[in-house]
Amino acid sequence: MQDLLIRVGKKAESRKVEIEQSRVLPDDIAADLKATGVLRLWVDKANGGLQSDILSLINAVQTLAYYNGSTAWVACVTGTGSLTAGYLQKDISKEVFGASDAMLGGFAAPVGRAKRVEGGLMVNGRWGWGSGTTHCSTVIGGIMIQGEEEQPPMPAIALFYPKDVTWYDTWDVNGLKGTGSGDYEVNNLFIPDGRWIYFPVRKSNVDAPLYRVSFYGALAAGVSSVGLGLAQRAIDEIKALGLTKKRVMARKPIAEKAIVQYQLAETCAKYESAKAFLEKAAIQNYEAAKTGIPDIHTKNLLRMAATHVVTACAEVVNWCYQIGGGSTIWDSSKLQELQRDMLVLTQHGLVANNNNEMIGKVAFDLKFNPWLL
Repeated sequence: MQDLLIRVGKKAESRKVEIEQSRVLPDDIAADLKATGVLRLWVDKANGGLQSDILSLINAVQTLAYYNGSTAWVACVTGTGSLTAGYLQKDISKEVFGASDAMLGGFAAPVGRAKRVEGGLMVNGRWGWGSGTTHCSTVIGGIMIQGEEEQPPMPAIALFYPKDVTWYDTWDVNGLKGTGSGDYEVNNLFIPDGRWIYFPVRKSNVDAPLYRVSFYGALAAGVSSVGLGLAQRAIDEIKALGLTKKRVMARKPIAEKAIVQYQLAETCAKYESAKAFLEKAAIQNYEAAKTGIPDIHTKNLLRMAATHVVTACAEVVNWCYQIGGGSTIWDSSKLQELQRDMLVLTQHGLVANNNNEMIGKVAFDLKFNPWLL
């Protein structure tokens, strides 16, 4: 798989201008991405998936992000979406994930609305952040199911067929420009029972370690791995640029400046330590899941690591961009591309800095909603 991922990553990088101008992955690159098997890593074995561990997807997404952030992002959000395979009813899961080119994506926050009707739900909603959805065989949308009598509304996700979805070209952004993360909508759409599940999910239907790991934690780890790939590439770019880049009136390249050498060492250490932290947390959570549901502090470690990775990688990319000076401001500069992509990544709700409030509550053993972890 690694060789295929590198091949797809390099292909996407060579077509960066096309990808960013169209603001969506070309069909052939999306097909190549599916063919790598990365979207099958978290699909259960009964549906022909690899049912692998958390770290396998982290490594795969980092590889793609090293070459092209948009391609990695689509792989990340749809690859982590494959975790849903372990939570659906057996027949529905086979329908959604049984094909080798199956791809599920969408926005899980409950911004849509649904009411119960005989045999299912009637759903209305418009969602943003639909990364890769135009290439998906199944599209999801987060909904709030209207409560009956004195029952409170309940959050859930509904599964749509692409033919029932209307897409809007709203993805005019500064970074991760080729992800096609625009809006999409359904109107008065009937969703039969079985094609929706409560979310956050409570219990999987497939009894395996991968599906005992925190759903949110696994998603956050996948998102943060994009940052690792961007940071790794930024370091390699500044190492190469530093050998030739000279400040105005300077006789020696910046690589020969003591302060730059010192800062590069610190920057490399920041990247390596963040990567090691995420890997440790991913392994620890998966190992704990082999014997049951990981405890709250083990889950918290994974969310902590994912949030820290994005914060640290943003600092890494920013330093590389700044130390490159005026050379980095051009559209042709890889460091400019990395900086733009990284700034968008930092805004994702599962890895943004405000997650530290919840992480800190757990560390203090204070009350919080455990389903958010």
